[in-house]
Amino acid sequence: MTTVFAASTWWENVKGPLADAGVNTIVGLCIVFASLVFISFVISLFKFIGKLDKSNAAPKAEAVAPAVASQNAGNELNIDNFELVAIITAAISEFEESRGNFFKDGIVVRSVKKIS
Repeated sequence: MTTVFAASTWWENVKGPLADAGVNTIVGLCIVFASLVFISFVISLFKFIGKLDKSNAAPKAEAVAPAVASQNAGNELNIDNFELVAIITAAISEFEESRGNFFKDGIVVRSVKKIS
């Protein structure tokens, strides 16, 4: 009969801290999952950051495009690759300078691929 009494006393001593540990575990898991949901929400907002930048830059790009189009109007088939690279480089340079980006050494075009 003493063993049963000792076992029940042991369980009574362990039950309180075990319940506290369970509550701490559940609260910790809730905090972790809430922070993961918050981080995924912040990451999902990144797509709007790109759209804000493009909406500010879009009118400037449209202002450069007609100037380039008017340069090669009428002789679209007679432009060689060097002239095409020069036109593209000038358009990129004008666009970047309108955004406030100035290059010390100029712009270097590594390659131009024609899309047909």
